[in-house]
Amino acid sequence: MNEESLQTPPSQSICHDCAFHIKVEDFIECIHPEESGINCARVMFCSSFNPAQEIDSPCVTFGNDEA
Repeated sequence: MNEESLQTPPSQSICHDCAFHIKVEDFIECIHPEESGINCARVMFCSSFNPAQEIDSPCVTFGNDEA
């Protein structure tokens, strides 16, 4: 296994553990949607993530998909 594969977990693994992640230098870091100061332009959202409860996040809204 090369060194990069140890640093960057596969998307499927990250998306199982959290809905939001961000790449910081060469690492992918799980973030919490309620954290303040999140730059939503840099946040990656896992569409495959199925939370037990609705996530309240400044980067994602739920409800009217036509808006």
